[in-house]
Amino acid sequence: MTDADTVRQTRTASHGWYIQRLARQLDLWMAEELAAFDLTHGQFAILMMVIECDGQTQAGIGQRFAMPPYAISRAIDGLETRGLVTRAPHPGSRRAHLVRATDAGRALAPDLAAVVARVNARLTAGLSPERATDFLDMLQTTLSRATQDGCS
Repeated sequence: MTDADTVRQTRTASHGWYIQRLARQLDLWMAEELAAFDLTHGQFAILMMVIECDGQTQAGIGQRFAMPPYAISRAIDGLETRGLVTRAPHPGSRRAHLVRATDAGRALAPDLAAVVARVNARLTAGLSPERATDFLDMLQTTLSRATQDGCS
């Protein structure tokens, strides 16, 4: 077996290689869809989280997405400028701010959910409904071991 054969065999048996390629493709599809709303993928993710879990701190949002503070701040700045979220002082900390969705931000929820539905349909187009459900179950199980999900 040549070095090239060994490398090819390693790559084609790598979960991470497939996940990374899939993540890049999903990012492209999401960028296409989100362009209509003038949202970046990061802004979209933060807005969806704030709609689901209103009143998170910026630091909490950053931990949830494993994003550096400057990236969270920039994304929230953009959402705030557009009137989709607001920052309010945290009642228990002078340094922290709570991020809340505005009515305009919440009004985007159905359209953004439709974006997710379209991208998910594109992703699972070659799978039967049963296999698509199994795929989602596997992703949720695998991810839950590596990250925190839900509001907290």
